Amino acid sequence: MRCNITRRSGLVGALALASPAIAQTAFPNRSLRIIVPVAAGGISDTISRFLAERLRADLGQPVIIENRPGANGILASDAIARAAPDGYTIGYMLYAAMTLNPLLLTNLPYKMADFLPLTPTFKAPMVLAVGRNVPVTNVREFVDYVRQQGILSYGTLGPASTGQIVMEMLRGETGIELENVGYRGETLAVTDMVAGNLPAVCISCMNVLEQHRAGTARIIGISLAERLPALPDLPTFREAGFPNFDYSYFHGLVMPVGTPEPIVARLHRSIGEGLQSPELRSRLTPDMQTFVLSPAEFGAMITHETSRLGELVQARGIRAQQ
Repeated sequence: MRCNITRRSGLVGALALASPAIAQTAFPNRSLRIIVPVAAGGISDTISRFLAERLRADLGQPVIIENRPGANGILASDAIARAAPDGYTIGYMLYAAMTLNPLLLTNLPYKMADFLPLTPTFKAPMVLAVGRNVPVTNVREFVDYVRQQGILSYGTLGPASTGQIVMEMLRGETGIELENVGYRGETLAVTDMVAGNLPAVCISCMNVLEQHRAGTARIIGISLAERLPALPDLPTFREAGFPNFDYSYFHGLVMPVGTPEPIVARLHRSIGEGLQSPELRSRLTPDMQTFVLSPAEFGAMITHETSRLGELVQARGIRAQQ
């Protein structure tokens, strides 16, 4: 009997024989990694590990956390930029790494064009707090008090920190004279303020909230347009008569530019579900708000924020710490 194999049937048979090889190339077929710019134990690391577990459950592959702390996120960002755009590397980026570093540092080993923005992870405000010996209860009174004093010192994490950004915004609106005193940690600045050695701090909320509630310090302004639902007793800068004041810093996830769109979409869906889950919300502090944007929306957000900060950096002469 003659066996008549057509070209079509031969092609189907060939594909059937090759199917195991094709299946092996499907994404993902090996472990993924999330490069994190901080040491283990911090809030960014906590978020990354939570998302890694969500991805593992969804994708069926291990997701390894690779901590690369140091240099204000530069080391990790450089590693992300150099990674292959194959979907197996996700990068966690800090606010400064995305917005301030490109404005202030001329020798950065990466540029934002090296990344495909995926989504923000959270945003959070800064707060202005004063010691008990400073007789003010809101930001307007603070401005008037500084004018009476001539100049006033405040503590932050140093030059080009988010605390200085907020205070330079305030200086630009009011013309008051302020001196930025840099500390190696926000808790050190709060300790000095509570001891009466420093009049004020502009830092993240949670590092001074306990002292505010205990009455050893006073939060007089939060840098948002509206009060935080989780912290409704904290007044905003706007309430004190600064209608244009609205500032939050944010963190986010990126991938190497060139990562295939179907892979990006799959990871974005899984990560977005994780960011919106009550389980993650329960692990965050009250000042942190998680939210999800599309890659295009997140890219536009980074561009807008960098442009806004660029104007402030130029107008106020902000410089990076040397």
